Amino acid sequence: MKYQLFFWCLIFSILYGNAQEKNTINTPEKYTINKKVRLNYIPVSMPKKVGNANGENMDLGGLHYLIPINNLFYGGINTHAALFGNQGGLFTLGIELGYHQQIFSNVYLDANLDFGGGGGYRAIINKGAYINPNIGLSYHFPKFNMGLQYSHFNFYTGSIKSNSLSFFLEIPTDFSISKYQNSNETYTIDSKSPWNKAFSKDGFIVKFDQFFPFGGTRKDAEQNSELITHTLYLIGFEYQKYISENSFVFIHTDAIYKGLEAGFMDIFGGLGYEPFHTKYVDGFAKLALGASGGRIQAEGGATIYPTIGLDFKLFSNFTLSTHAGYVRALDGDFEAYALGAGLKYISKTGGTYDRYQTEKKTQKLKAKGIRVSAQHQTYFKLKRFERENRGPIDLHLIALQLNYDISPYLYLAGQTAFAYEATYLEDDENNKLGAGGYADGMVGLGTYSPIFAAQRLQLFAEAFIGAGGGAGIDTGEGVIAKIKVGSYVRINNYLSALISGGKVLSPTTGLNSNNINLGLSVDFSTLKSIF
Repeated sequence: MKYQLFFWCLIFSILYGNAQEKNTINTPEKYTINKKVRLNYIPVSMPKKVGNANGENMDLGGLHYLIPINNLFYGGINTHAALFGNQGGLFTLGIELGYHQQIFSNVYLDANLDFGGGGGYRAIINKGAYINPNIGLSYHFPKFNMGLQYSHFNFYTGSIKSNSLSFFLEIPTDFSISKYQNSNETYTIDSKSPWNKAFSKDGFIVKFDQFFPFGGTRKDAEQNSELITHTLYLIGFEYQKYISENSFVFIHTDAIYKGLEAGFMDIFGGLGYEPFHTKYVDGFAKLALGASGGRIQAEGGATIYPTIGLDFKLFSNFTLSTHAGYVRALDGDFEAYALGAGLKYISKTGGTYDRYQTEKKTQKLKAKGIRVSAQHQTYFKLKRFERENRGPIDLHLIALQLNYDISPYLYLAGQTAFAYEATYLEDDENNKLGAGGYADGMVGLGTYSPIFAAQRLQLFAEAFIGAGGGAGIDTGEGVIAKIKVGSYVRINNYLSALISGGKVLSPTTGLNSNNINLGLSVDFSTLKSIF
């Protein structure tokens, strides 16, 4: 009930925010970013240790979102997940810096350094920090790039230290943005405007799923490997990018908040198709491939998830999205039927008309502010489950947060964080097993103050709810909340520093931790079509 109440508060805030706008008759500046989406595969040699007694090797899959810094350097964020072996449930979140230089024709030198946190079995990864340098060559085709690199994947506080050849596939795309200061302005566009082009259609879904396990689905060894026959409840987020009038690619992630001890999560990517549209209902089918695991019996992680569903149109840009599906591990016994629903927001940005129905055209665009920040977060004095027989710890995490403005003073936010370091507060040998494997994912609502101090400072307050767990941290079945207050300090038109502090809470276990956050935010706006 608490989740549904929070969910409808978000809906009200969105609708209220959409009513707030200023009108300007001119053309805002336009900048084009040549971003790249990279998929990579890394085989990882594994040690023979507790949690991997037979020394079975692991295959990692990665997803990278990269943007250019200049003609030679690029930066970005990434996530990796175990696919095959017996480390299902191992996930990471990282930041990276790369260098690419043309050697001749379409052949490029490509080198990058990836740092982050995450993991699965603590006996192997310890505190969770990893480093992953890569160097190799890429070949640029007209619409995609392929590369081969020498990789060193190293959980340096643990025992995974692997050298291998890795492979990547990269897809370049363009993304049009404007200054963040243009946020919430409404513009009337003329025929000569650089924004007078086909818009990009995207979908954003906050969703609730229920998994109904059957077959050989079991808890992990810490839970005596008993069969799981009860319902599992998940909260998640999905992003859709339309590539034609009726088809889209998507990525989604979920975490369990009820039905299993905290620690299970998944991440999927795939292709969707909408076979029919009516005035009130759209139908769709999706096929997703990805990884899942944590708190279930050790397996590879690779998972398939086909679904069918209906989108019920509530307003011009909102639908109630419902689906039914089947989840199956490709390298393990986990399988379940799935039912779910969520709120889908459809965004049409960067242009004035539909490329597939050119008669649908507008001259009005509204700038929507977006902030994407990479943060260092610290949770203080986190308590462990009683069975851990260990004292509290300070946990250090790498986090990624996205803010989407819905009015000048309100925004929606999504955040994920992965542990990479821990400070032990009690000096005893029983406390030395690391905290790698803790992660949380949350959605929330925030508010900004007016900007002041020569247009440099802006205060904020935000509240999140979601799921988190792992590493023996006592979050029960995973429900977790976070409240923060802080300030953005504008560096230039596209960069801000941020600092904040607050509380991390688990309403079901009494976990109550202070937290501080430091980060760097990339700020910009996109122009949304108004019909």
